[in-house]
Amino acid sequence: MKNRYEASPGEQIKGKWTGHVWRVEREIGRGANGIVYLVRGSAGRAALKFADSASVASETNALTALERVRGASPGPFFIEADDLEKEGAVYPFFLMEFIDGPMLHTFIKGKKEEWTIILLIWLLTFLESLHRLGHVMGDLKPENFIVVSQKAIRAVDVGGMTKFGRSIKEYTVLYDRAAWQAGTRRAEPAYDLFGAAVLTVSLLHNQAVQRALGHIDDLKSIVQSSPALQLIEPVLFNAFAGKYESASAMKRDLLLCFAKTKTRTRTGRQKRKTFWAGKWFVLAGALAAILMLFLLH
Repeated sequence: MKNRYEASPGEQIKGKWTGHVWRVEREIGRGANGIVYLVRGSAGRAALKFADSASVASETNALTALERVRGASPGPFFIEADDLEKEGAVYPFFLMEFIDGPMLHTFIKGKKEEWTIILLIWLLTFLESLHRLGHVMGDLKPENFIVVSQKAIRAVDVGGMTKFGRSIKEYTVLYDRAAWQAGTRRAEPAYDLFGAAVLTVSLLHNQAVQRALGHIDDLKSIVQSSPALQLIEPVLFNAFAGKYESASAMKRDLLLCFAKTKTRTRTGRQKRKTFWAGKWFVLAGALAAILMLFLLH
């Protein structure tokens, strides 16, 4: 990437136009289009991203658009954009709210597998807000999301955010439906919902999903072999097939899926009265109740 500036902890970044000074604490992320640092200034902590001029303009516009969502922004709030001038070179950067918390793949560690389904609900809630603005997230890798509470996920990198109808401008191959030969890279809700379904599977079986890349039948086999994912198998398969036009429709189907699972399990329990049937009955009922709360929220 052109104009990629490598900052060091303790270094002071002074804006050419605002004169504001930000002290670098540490690097918190990097990708193809820039490097992000945790910095501190007179206004407190912030996330500072160095990128090329076009990326700075695109991402600041995306952040501004996210702030139109009623209530809290699903992404970081935009603070300001500026340039760093050093040794005759100019390095564009912008500042945004620093969102603290674990990334999806970090949050799920040590938790029961069924938590991936709850994360999917939270992710779909995020996507609902974004899709109402007429944009898709595009790049749905786990590193781009932070869990901020027991009900919410927020994005920390919106570089792939794309308006409906355009070509996806940034993606990670593992969550890209075109790489799975399951559709195009046209920006539409179904693109994000496919990625959300793959992300859910990869949180539990990342290596297997990577080996299956490009072969949708192999991806389905991973779902069918996972006790936790079997609970929502029809929903995941519909997302793989591009059958959902909205995140809310996918959320509704998750609840219906649990309701059917509960009924089937009750029937099996009456016939067999085994330990495992009872266990899955309780689990399905509990998760159905949790999902109902989220859908009514």
